[in-house]
Amino acid sequence: MLSYNIIPKPNYYLHGDSSYSVSSETRVMCHEDFISAANIVTSYLKTKTTASEGLIKISKTEGISPEGYELKITNDGVIINASDFAGALYACITFKTILMQATKKDGCAELQTLVIKDSPEYKHRGVMLDCSRNFFDKKEILKLLDNMLFLKLNRFHWHLSDDQGFRIECESFPFLNTVGSKRSSKHLKGFGLENDNVELNAFFTKDDIKEIVDYAAARNIEVIPEIDIPGHTMAILASYPELSCTNEKREVMTKNGISDAILCAGDDAVYSFLETLFDEICPLFPSKYFHIGGDEAFRGYLIWRKCDKCQAVMKEKGFKKEKELQVYFMNKVYEILKKHGKSPIAWDDCAYDGLDKNIACQFWRPHAFTKVINQAKKRDTILCPTNYFYFDLKYSLLPLKKTYKFNQYKYGFKDGKHRILGLECEIWTEFIDDKASLEFALYPRVDAFSEVAWTQLKYRNYKDFYKRLAWYKTYMQHNGINYSRLEKRFSPKKAFPYHLGRDGEEYKLSEQLKEKEMNK
Repeated sequence: MLSYNIIPKPNYYLHGDSSYSVSSETRVMCHEDFISAANIVTSYLKTKTTASEGLIKISKTEGISPEGYELKITNDGVIINASDFAGALYACITFKTILMQATKKDGCAELQTLVIKDSPEYKHRGVMLDCSRNFFDKKEILKLLDNMLFLKLNRFHWHLSDDQGFRIECESFPFLNTVGSKRSSKHLKGFGLENDNVELNAFFTKDDIKEIVDYAAARNIEVIPEIDIPGHTMAILASYPELSCTNEKREVMTKNGISDAILCAGDDAVYSFLETLFDEICPLFPSKYFHIGGDEAFRGYLIWRKCDKCQAVMKEKGFKKEKELQVYFMNKVYEILKKHGKSPIAWDDCAYDGLDKNIACQFWRPHAFTKVINQAKKRDTILCPTNYFYFDLKYSLLPLKKTYKFNQYKYGFKDGKHRILGLECEIWTEFIDDKASLEFALYPRVDAFSEVAWTQLKYRNYKDFYKRLAWYKTYMQHNGINYSRLEKRFSPKKAFPYHLGRDGEEYKLSEQLKEKEMNK
């Protein structure tokens, strides 16, 4: 049992029976590589780092695993050891969390002596945000990154292009912004929701992207962009219809769901377009990874089937099915990205045997796990099954406890046999259109997710987690985070599986519970 509420739970924690006091007079000594990490502590204590001997020592120490750290609170002072910046950063986050909970007396914080030795279970601990369906601005994303750091999450998967909008400034193809970044209604129609006929015109400038990428890097968060191809491309084809098989003029989608829009796989002009597009976009993102989608393209296979150019490629290559043509398409995109030193990631829909082994697989479809288990022996794999980590689902379908109970071994992914990069939770935003409803869907499930992604299975316990979560709820209240007060299964009046933003039944119930909480 931890003596402090820390999420994610450290993998080794031993508390003592004495205490040590710190205050604004306590000196902090820090290795020069870790100064920005140490600022987390010094800004809280209102003190400064110093090169002289300090009673809080943040040292660079070889032999500690990447992102790992040691934190010791002794009768003589506080010692933090890490071998890299990420480990020092997470140690300081843990120490700040302890300081915030410590007993305060006469300007001092009384700290219980303890030893923590910690490192993450998974290398990839990600959050995906869809900014195509509904746009979340720079300020909202920076706040999300701050909250990710507090939970030791380190990958921001940024979904930036889909049927409902293209969200990156592009000088090479200006119609992607003048046409593809606009739609005639912000609110998407479908499943009981109606269009509001208020134009949405939004994309991230290159300066926005640079600021977000730099802000994330300072928090050990890698930004992985996604341009979804060859399907989910209505916004691209509305901008440049000649990239389709039919040259049909179409409009950016204003409804929910998935279109049959698909890039022509048999037209060399499409690959030239992608090459120029990636020439401009790849330098904006230092990450070695670039997500290229690949999901649900089967909806456009009928168009490929009727396309002379696509059929000519299939005949030349001896392909019998359109899924082979999609693998051909994804492999050609990999060759383009390889010139930029990028490693592509694609959704599990297109993870067939012919897919280049350097393309990582992102597993999202629970019914496809048998195929993915086999693929995970051959290629890097990220796990984000919908029934555990899709946070646009209602709490009635995906309660807090279920997220916490995820176990990769029950799916059949074994240590040493499968190349698991890590875990990721997803926020799709067809029905989530503002900050409050985004936070409602994300929190506190992301707290549970962070512990699943960091803490070894043998140390996880839901009852223990839930007790620690109480402090984090107080923290979220003080920081204006609109977390859901609804966490468990219940019987909704409507069977529709997704949150409907502020219009959703669960959101309204959560607001009622929050009001009762505030009136106590």
